[in-house]
Formats: sequence, structure tokens, C-alpha cells
Amino acid sequence: MLKAAGAILVIFACTALGYAQSLTFQKRLGCLEEIRKMTVLLLGEITYRKEALPQAMERVSGKVAAPLSEFLKEVSREAGTCQGVRFSQIFAGRAQRFFKDSGMTRQDTESFVQLGEYLGYMDVTMQQNTIQLYLKELELQIQQAQKEEPVKTKLYRSMGAMGGIFLAVMLL
Repeated sequence: MLKAAGAILVIFACTALGYAQSLTFQKRLGCLEEIRKMTVLLLGEITYRKEALPQAMERVSGKVAAPLSEFLKEVSREAGTCQGVRFSQIFAGRAQRFFKDSGMTRQDTESFVQLGEYLGYMDVTMQQNTIQLYLKELELQIQQAQKEEPVKTKLYRSMGAMGGIFLAVMLL
């Protein structure tokens, strides 16, 4: 009786791990789409309102979802107050902290940090070109993630359940 209860718990735990992994993948997709929204809004602020980057980030922070809005507020506040610190360093430090629990891959994070590397010190035209290039790259990442999402979600969930069954049988 005790072995059966243990086997059921092992199956349940492994299945839950599979579901958690599929939710992490879906969270990544949502985060990529929110970054796309942020980037388009930032491009509009820089292009049409001719805002300085910290002010543009402050304005955009009110139009995006919670974790990303906090990131923009922190970067904007720190860029406005810190003298002698490069914007790219501020951006990279905050991005690393923001993406820590977001489900983003290392490649996604590096790509986003590289965007901050080229913002802030160039003229408006170069910033526009940089943002547009990043948007194209981001669009490809989103399309790839959307294409993979149904397959990976099913795979993670199935592997979790099957792994749990396999482990339960091995332990019995």
C-alpha cells in the first residue's frame, strides 16, 4: 500500500515538473511579445516625440506589463541620476536581473542586452535603425517560439508523465 502511494506521488511530481516546464516556455513567449510591444513604443517615443532615452523609457513604462515596466522605470531613474556610468552598463545590469526568472533563454537575454549596448550614445537615426534591426530579430524569435510552442508543450507534459511512470516502475 505504501509503495503504491509512493509510486503515485512520483508520477504526480514528474508530471507536475513537465507542466511547469511547458509553462516556462509559454512565459518566455509572453515575455518576448511584451518586449516587442515595449520596443515599438520606445521607437515611437524616440522617433516622433524626439524624447531623450530616459524620458522615453519613463513614458513607455506606463504602457507595458508589470515586470517590464519596473525594468524601464529603474533604468530610466538610474540613467538620469548616475553620472559617469555608461547607459549600456545600467541597461545590462538591470536586464540580467529582470530576465533571471522570466523563462528567457540566454540568447534572448544577450540579444536584449546588446540592444542596450547601442542605445543612449548614438544619434536619433542610429537609435531608430538599431531598434528596427532588433525588432526584426525579435520577430524571428517570436515566430520560431510560436511554431515550437505546441510541440514543446506537448513534449514537456508527455515526458514528465512518462518519466514519472518509468521512475515509479523502476522503484517498485
